[in-house]
Amino acid sequence: MNSVPLNFEGRSSLSGPNPNGQGADAVGSHPVLVIEDHPLVAEATGKLLVGCGNLIVPVISSTAADALERLDDERSTWFRIFLDLDVPGAYGLSLAREVEGRGLADRCCVVSAFDNPEYVSETFSRGFLGYITKAIPIADFTAAVMKVLGGERSFPFARHARRVVGLRLTRRQTQLLERIRAGLSSKEIATEMHIAEGTVNNHVAAILQSLEASSRAHAVARAIELGFLESRPQQMVAADGAAIVHDRRS
Repeated sequence: MNSVPLNFEGRSSLSGPNPNGQGADAVGSHPVLVIEDHPLVAEATGKLLVGCGNLIVPVISSTAADALERLDDERSTWFRIFLDLDVPGAYGLSLAREVEGRGLADRCCVVSAFDNPEYVSETFSRGFLGYITKAIPIADFTAAVMKVLGGERSFPFARHARRVVGLRLTRRQTQLLERIRAGLSSKEIATEMHIAEGTVNNHVAAILQSLEASSRAHAVARAIELGFLESRPQQMVAADGAAIVHDRRS
């Protein structure tokens, strides 16, 4: 990317006004990792970020391997990460899961051409800061980026969320959703809740219909969005009163 200058150690960056004239590790600056392989998109995103504040210092990474190397560099503390899912070396949410595995989901926003409800739901439920689709109007894109920089979550369904008048979930349906969020299968949920597996599947079908969800992950995300579930998993209690803690997400 010839139009982007190099900062320390030959890493590409787009740096905005900085009173110290230093790079992404300058004291008081906010280094932002932009993982994007399209040069024009990367440069435009970098310039947008620079325009959001003179302490924002974008650093561009164009491959999954390079992004992981940067994320593992103990000298760098990333203020925010903007992640395109379709960079060389990444497939689907593979790179997003690598980010999560490093404990950085809460400062990472996916920026993708894929307006995929499954991806949106999974990143939401895994605690990512946002999911922005590239096709939205520039004003909406900029507003979403500003929200993410400010630490506010931004997801597509939040812009179109609409409560169904009188929509309710039963206590059992909420308990079931908590177990779905923890990664349990219908059989495991049936065993734990002492009900038939067919009953679990009937509940799931009813929940999907009520929440207008396309999958179990989407249902969990919708339930959080509408306030039926807490944003953080709650401790579950079995029929005998014993505490149950699950989290099988990988």
